[in-house]
Amino acid sequence: MKNPQPPNEKRLKSKESLFYPSVLGSKWKTLDPDIRWDLSDILNHVFPAEYQEKSYEYAQKLMTFLLENPGGIDKKIMSDFVKGHEIPVSTLYNIVIPKLVKLGLVERRREPNASNPGKGWFLILKPSVTFSSHLSKLADEWRSIYKTAYSKKSSE
Repeated sequence: MKNPQPPNEKRLKSKESLFYPSVLGSKWKTLDPDIRWDLSDILNHVFPAEYQEKSYEYAQKLMTFLLENPGGIDKKIMSDFVKGHEIPVSTLYNIVIPKLVKLGLVERRREPNASNPGKGWFLILKPSVTFSSHLSKLADEWRSIYKTAYSKKSSE
């Protein structure tokens, strides 16, 4: 866009943000590369359990299920999953899934109904690596900017 307009709101919407506790506090997990974070640690940055307890809980259940079915799940499987885990449909479809899709943890596709084309579309959800690709790029670029600045300052 030539002249992008800033958002009308004066604050960042939670559905478009990640949660990062202060690095000065004690809430960060270890950054040691040999110590693996769990799915819960990652989802706590998306839906902080401290502030969005139910969304965090539902996201954890959904992502665990998607990771057990990496080829993707359709609307029928999703419906069975929701009933089996007593997750409110409105919360899942209006809050949890949209944010997971926006941040790139989940891929949402609609495929035509091959057996009955006039019937509509099938919803397919599957895990995605877009989230990690973007965060890795962000981290790599920051590291490069920092090292370049440090190098320039050191050579003066």
